[in-house]
Amino acid sequence: SARGGDGLSQNGRTPSLPAAMPLLIEELNEEAPPEENFKFHYLPDAKFGSFGSDKIQPLLDKWGFGPDMAMCTFRVEQPVTPDTVQAMLDDFFKSREVLGALGQVTPRLRVFSPAKVKVRWERMATKAVSMSFLNKFEDAGAIGAAGHIRGRIEEDWEGVPLCNLIREIILCDESELFDTFNEQERKEFLFRIFSHLVFGGASNQWEDHVEEYFRVTKEVYKDLLTVRRSETGDVEVLSQVCSIRSLGQGGQLFPEEHPLNFCYVIVDPLMRHVRVWYFGYKPMW
Repeated sequence: SARGGDGLSQNGRTPSLPAAMPLLIEELNEEAPPEENFKFHYLPDAKFGSFGSDKIQPLLDKWGFGPDMAMCTFRVEQPVTPDTVQAMLDDFFKSREVLGALGQVTPRLRVFSPAKVKVRWERMATKAVSMSFLNKFEDAGAIGAAGHIRGRIEEDWEGVPLCNLIREIILCDESELFDTFNEQERKEFLFRIFSHLVFGGASNQWEDHVEEYFRVTKEVYKDLLTVRRSETGDVEVLSQVCSIRSLGQGGQLFPEEHPLNFCYVIVDPLMRHVRVWYFGYKPMW
């Protein structure tokens, strides 16, 4: 038949299979139906050891987070892989169920045109699995031997008070102490959790000693990340942590730009849980 000759090259030999494969894949793709959207279910009964707990919530209130911080959990029906995170995030912030739930817990996040949502995000690192990672603050002299946080002459840095050396190390890129943590270490989720707790919100009554910050950092870390022991006995983090920067033209992540705003979406691929940790900074006046 005429088709029988299609697979032959001019010298009469059949081409090797890999050369023919791309054509086959493309043809299959054209006929494949579009992938269905990710579907999510709000889990209102999910409990946290930090947010909303009797022991930790009073500290979060003291540090100025109050009602402007939220932590909540959803379940995603489909498996999420590193390659599908972008599609999952876009679907997440378009989902009616998600937006309805977020509207109850974080009224400061607004989506006004779901079709235009295009999430801009950055992947956070999760290699740091021990609190000893934060010992560098002590090594740099920001924390005294007994856990006392070293103060400094207060100055305003982009609307944030720099009142101690921990804050200076985290925020002040002109400081000689800024190099205490390199660029990659600053993307570690453990570093981010600790930093957010130290800076708090507008009505922050901050601590003079680091102990409470470490304690709450540990609880938030345990609440948001799923870890397991590998065959070699090392702790490995299974969760993927996405720091959400913007919702594109479809929504407003925060009521106003401020360096202390944050929003993370954390995916647990094992349980198919999607957790949100959100704070929209609200000035005192």
